[in-house]
Parts: sequence; C-alpha cells; structure tokens
Amino acid sequence: MAILRAGPWGNLISPHEDVPDDTTVDSSYYPINCALNDWPNQTWASFTITDSGFPSAPDEMYAKADLGESVSRTGDGMPSVQFFFCYQATDEFSINFNWEFTGDITNNFPNLSWSYSTIDGISDSYFNTPGDSGTEIIVLPATTLGIVHAYVQGYLFDFSKEMTTTASLSAP
Repeated sequence: MAILRAGPWGNLISPHEDVPDDTTVDSSYYPINCALNDWPNQTWASFTITDSGFPSAPDEMYAKADLGESVSRTGDGMPSVQFFFCYQATDEFSINFNWEFTGDITNNFPNLSWSYSTIDGISDSYFNTPGDSGTEIIVLPATTLGIVHAYVQGYLFDFSKEMTTTASLSAP
C-alpha cells in the first residue's frame, strides 16, 4: 500500500505544514520522517526541547536534531532533553532512545518516558527510572502518520551541584 507523503512538518491534526522559518522557537509541528530513512529532499530529524531545569527559572531551548545527533543540557536542578517527531511507515520499525547522565550524579533520581500515537488510533507509552546511561528501544507500528515524544530528565537533590543530561535517537 502506498502512503501519500505528509509533511515536510506537521502533526496528527495538521499533517501538511512547511518547514518553519525558525526552528529555535517553540512549535507544535514536527519533522515528518519516512520510518528511519531520509526523504529525497529532507534528512531525518526531530524537534528538540532542552531545559537546564533550575526549579525557579526554567529556560527551554528549541532546536532540530538529526538521527544519531546527541543533544545535551547542563543544569543544577533537573536538566532534560525531549524529542518530538512524526513518521510514516509501511512496516513496523524500531528506534533507539539513548541517554547518559554525567557530572554530579550522586543522589540523582532521573526519569525517562516515551509515547506514540498514530492517526489510526494506536498508542503506547513507557516510563522508567533509568540508570546513569542506556538505550531504550522503541518499536513503532506501521501507519500513515504517527507522532512520537521521548523525554529524559535528571534530578539532583542538591541544587548546588550540576549535571548534564545527554540523549539521542538512533537506528538500531
């Protein structure tokens, strides 16, 4: 079955949006990928949000990250990295969600989660208190359009210290 190309950016409600002029500002539209492959005129990408996580003054930063590109954020509270992307796929496929915490990670109480929803009404989610580093494999179903959110956050009990949260999405 052929899939009508959505995108290049969009979401489940509006699947045909142009690439934003500025990807360093908040957006509700995300890159639409062809499973783990590049489209002929668009490389695989996700929209990222990072936050240093200082409890009294969050400072989110927005960017676009390619498949395999590491994204990091250092902070003295709860530094986090989030990925958002949409996809189209004729077959089920997997993507690796990789993370690592470095710096003053004693007394670290991190959290990791991911979720996806498809235009077909299929959804799944996962939450874990992960170790200091690792890879979570996310299996995504075939669909004419799906959206994925992956999130990892460190948490320091001692806000006088700093840690770095680093994450990436990669092919298995």
